[in-house]
Amino acid sequence: MSDTLWVAIGSIGTAAGFGVVAWQAALTRKAVYLSQNALEVARNALVASETVAIDAARTRLDAQAPAVSVRFTEVQWPPYAWTPSGMPVGHWPNGHEWHFPEKENDRIVLQARVVVENKGDRHVNVEYAGDLVKEVERRDRPATPHALWPQSGNGVNPNLYLQKEFTIKELSENYEARQEGRPLPHRVTGTITVHDSRDNGATDTWELELTGCPVRPHPSRTGVWLVDTDTGSEALEYVSHPAFERTYWISRRRGQRLPDPAYAPGSSGAPSLPPSSPPQLP
Repeated sequence: MSDTLWVAIGSIGTAAGFGVVAWQAALTRKAVYLSQNALEVARNALVASETVAIDAARTRLDAQAPAVSVRFTEVQWPPYAWTPSGMPVGHWPNGHEWHFPEKENDRIVLQARVVVENKGDRHVNVEYAGDLVKEVERRDRPATPHALWPQSGNGVNPNLYLQKEFTIKELSENYEARQEGRPLPHRVTGTITVHDSRDNGATDTWELELTGCPVRPHPSRTGVWLVDTDTGSEALEYVSHPAFERTYWISRRRGQRLPDPAYAPGSSGAPSLPPSSPPQLP
């Protein structure tokens, strides 16, 4: 048998061997793909079951959460003048002018009464932070934590205000920022946090804010500022019924929060991912 024939037979054998190896590699890739798909299905099933459990826990805590509302009332317009007692009691005279720079440090107060109302059937704990004060004998005092009883026990916190004093110069900077389309730099802010005494419960948090441009430049006299009586109360910015953020607790005492639901890819509440294609056999 000639050398050429043996070479040809060897080449055929080699090609067949490569074909077998390629076929085995394809089978291996397909097996890996199927295993990965099975693992992904199992993982998604686990995520789905955990999500159902978390949603059920959140629903239960929602039903048991404090029934409290927070709203602004009596947003003061025109703004009061500042007084040393801390609780403003009167206005600057109508048409009063502030000449800069001599009077730019005169002060007025942005103020709104805040009503916290317990509409539930059990007491709740209320905590405050920021520019929230309570009026006591015509003086302002920092709002301190307390229990708020249900409606049957006078479930409204009285004499609570969100307020802060500003110089006329600071409020002129608010006006200039609005004219330039920038966020207003000077704001009154406060936080109200409400929860009951249960370790496994919910906490509701309101972020309050009051700002605006109550003063404007005199239309014809440089360096003179006035209360903006043309715009009126629309010069102020606030949300009368602010929304709250709810935190769910497994254990408040241990600082353990209930995690947010983690939706599996392609399920409701999560973006869908395109399915991968299985490897094609040769």
